[in-house]
Amino acid sequence: MLPHLLIERSFPTPIGVVNCGLSSNKNEIKILDNITYDNGKSIMFQTLSHIIEVITFKSRLPLYNGQSVTDCQGWIWRITKNKAEKEIIELHCLLTDIPANVQLGGDPGEHLDAISANNNDWMLHIGTEDGEIMNARALNDDGMPSRFMDSLGFSQSFTRVELNGMITDVPELIVGERVHFHYLTAYDKYRERTVNTWLAVDEFKHKLENWIGVW
Repeated sequence: MLPHLLIERSFPTPIGVVNCGLSSNKNEIKILDNITYDNGKSIMFQTLSHIIEVITFKSRLPLYNGQSVTDCQGWIWRITKNKAEKEIIELHCLLTDIPANVQLGGDPGEHLDAISANNNDWMLHIGTEDGEIMNARALNDDGMPSRFMDSLGFSQSFTRVELNGMITDVPELIVGERVHFHYLTAYDKYRERTVNTWLAVDEFKHKLENWIGVW
């Protein structure tokens, strides 16, 4: 982790606390604006050399298959390089304060990097886009600069999966470039062969933006 935790949002659950945040090698930040969307809200920050918009929202429920979850939370990070000064930034979405009886493990899918956490009572997932989807967005210059195409793919991503969540190394941007990353988490009562929390964290950029009202 980088030395300065500049932004963090927490989501308490019955099997731990999900912490989603941004760290930097520079200890400089100020609030620029607050924005309200149809289904979310955001705060705009200025760090040493980036404008950071972090959007907090609840996922659309019920899910497309009609199922629901007990609770869910999502965060979108829209990061724009606006000054030439060099700054290293990193995102994370990690489950902490985990009870002793919780089992953790990777649970990826097509286009999805995810981890699961469960005990006899609860099931939780944290998910984000995998390298293939980031590559597809780079191909279309969709919240991912096209020059990063060769750095992304089936086995290449800016996000690394840890046992308890994800850490994203935000690539070094050119002034004017912008990147989009998001994390989703959901929990529900544990039931065998039920995948509702997994489905809740498997979403694409444009579907999330359309739900929130980001244009």
